[in-house]
Amino acid sequence: MRRPRRAGDAVELVVRDGVAWMTLARPATENRLDAELLGALAAACAAVEDDERARVAVLGARGRVFSAGLPPDCAWPEPAWPDGIGAVAALTKPVLAAIGGDALGWGFSLALACDLRIAATTAVFALPDVASGRLPGGGITQRLPRIVGPARALDLLLLGTPLPARRAAEWGIAAAAVPPARLAAAVAETARALVARAPLALRAGKEAVVRALDLPLAEGIRLEQDLYVLLQTTADRREGIAAFRARRQPRFRGR
Repeated sequence: MRRPRRAGDAVELVVRDGVAWMTLARPATENRLDAELLGALAAACAAVEDDERARVAVLGARGRVFSAGLPPDCAWPEPAWPDGIGAVAALTKPVLAAIGGDALGWGFSLALACDLRIAATTAVFALPDVASGRLPGGGITQRLPRIVGPARALDLLLLGTPLPARRAAEWGIAAAAVPPARLAAAVAETARALVARAPLALRAGKEAVVRALDLPLAEGIRLEQDLYVLLQTTADRREGIAAFRARRQPRFRGR
């Protein structure tokens, strides 16, 4: 096991067994998304994207809160602040969020920038911004209705209705809600399952689904076909066929 390497003071990064573990490391501030933490998160994402050892990323947090959003005296990030949330969303590798505590405001936005989310049953998702005369950002007004539909998104946004993790799982925001003592094991199990799959196929699947949100149906189907054809030319595809015929586990190389 490698010792954690810091991508800035606010985010820890360690790559182990194909998984890049990114951890928000400011529990004293409830992992609030100030310029330093957002910059460290963007730097960590850049390192993960460039690291061939990392097939999957996991984003977690130290402390009892996943992220309480922006600093208390900040209504919106300054233009010069790094876009850490955008950096998470832009990763071509699958990103799994391990949500052990509350995700509030822009912290909720950060969770939705990930591809999959597993939450502890004690965690709560909430958007308190409108009650303070503000609008939440970080993409939440766009990603949330795509997941839960406009009616539920408006309930969460306009009324600030807290959403417990179990209901978040029922609504599709979280892939699963597990007891806090089981969170680490559930996240590790899911990460291992992703690592066992062909890296290029994982990326292609993510690209097809993410781009589907912005493409007309016919163009999305063409993209799906193009990605399928592209994958047929890869060494991983040949390895998958060989492993199936030999009745063994495939050894994918991401090529």
